[in-house]
Amino acid sequence: MRYFRALAVVVTLAFAGAVSAQGWVEYLDRERFFAVNLPSEPQVEDIQYTSAHDAVFPARVYSVQDGERSYSVTIVDYRDAQRVHAERPDGTEASRNEWIKDIRASVAHEAWNFRKRGGEVTYDAWSDIERVEGHQIQITNPDQSRTYAGIYLNDSRLYVLEANVPAGWPPPIQFQQSLRFFDEEGVRVRYDLDPNGNKTRIPGSYEFEREHSDAEVIDLSSLGSR
Repeated sequence: MRYFRALAVVVTLAFAGAVSAQGWVEYLDRERFFAVNLPSEPQVEDIQYTSAHDAVFPARVYSVQDGERSYSVTIVDYRDAQRVHAERPDGTEASRNEWIKDIRASVAHEAWNFRKRGGEVTYDAWSDIERVEGHQIQITNPDQSRTYAGIYLNDSRLYVLEANVPAGWPPPIQFQQSLRFFDEEGVRVRYDLDPNGNKTRIPGSYEFEREHSDAEVIDLSSLGSR
């Protein structure tokens, strides 16, 4: 009897995984060097983002609304932080030298932005994807819906993943764990870390060709989730 119950659970989970893969795509943006799994091709919007040190940086939001569930990836570009701080009209010589701190504080600052929204924080800890360091936060909102956020910093770009699901829905693992990073040559970025936080690049292989378009959508319905 226990065997048949276990088998039924396995079959149910396998069926649920197959259903969840239907309609999902891998969205690959060559201009900002990342790929992520989403329920459909996202809407894209350019915004301005205020940093921990009150500087303003360009950002892009990729968002999908899938019924009651929502998914978004926000990428904040800190690569020009030194110039941005140097040109601030309200800046002093000391503040202009804080651009490095602004980048280093970006993950903690965005985690704080999630906490101050309210709700019950049920998970709040260091995280990594491909050994790119970051932070994960999970929040139960007042209406009992759940927010799942992952925040990662790579090559002076901040990547913020956010999913919101209704009460009782499973965690959006297919979205959360799918983020991948690339360098300017199209090589997948992964690291080894030591206890002091030093990174060593793990050799990779080419994942896309630069002469293709800036963005590509790959149908995952026949492949399953990554």
